Amino acid sequence: MKTKTGLNEHKTPQPQWQRLIILVVLGYEAAGALLGGSLLIAAPDGRHLEMPLEMLHGIFPDFLIPGIILLGLGILNLVAFFAFLRRSGSARLITGLALGGMFIWFVVEIIILQELHWLHAMWGLPVLLAIFLYMRLKPAQTR
Repeated sequence: MKTKTGLNEHKTPQPQWQRLIILVVLGYEAAGALLGGSLLIAAPDGRHLEMPLEMLHGIFPDFLIPGIILLGLGILNLVAFFAFLRRSGSARLITGLALGGMFIWFVVEIIILQELHWLHAMWGLPVLLAIFLYMRLKPAQTR
């Protein structure tokens, strides 16, 4: 339906704040995962993050494999950040993989640790918010 301005009413653009929040979350998660993964790889016994090996409940002998996975997720989130920022053709896919990967990381981490820690809220809630906003974005907003 045309308005006085000649624009279609049903084609109102979504607010840019959604893109901004997704970018902030991707950057935040990338920084945390890159740092955390690097520290776990550097000291697989967990001493740099003051995490005892017992918290792994025997699933892993040390933090090396989780550190490698976390570092990989950090790299993926960093790539997604720049793809989303530049609105590249692959931004939607890479962003979905990055946010989905972080969500899976937190779920598996909570299962392995067998507890919920306040840090899960600090790092996990932004991921949930970004996933919600990401799902509401129109494809044209990522391209």
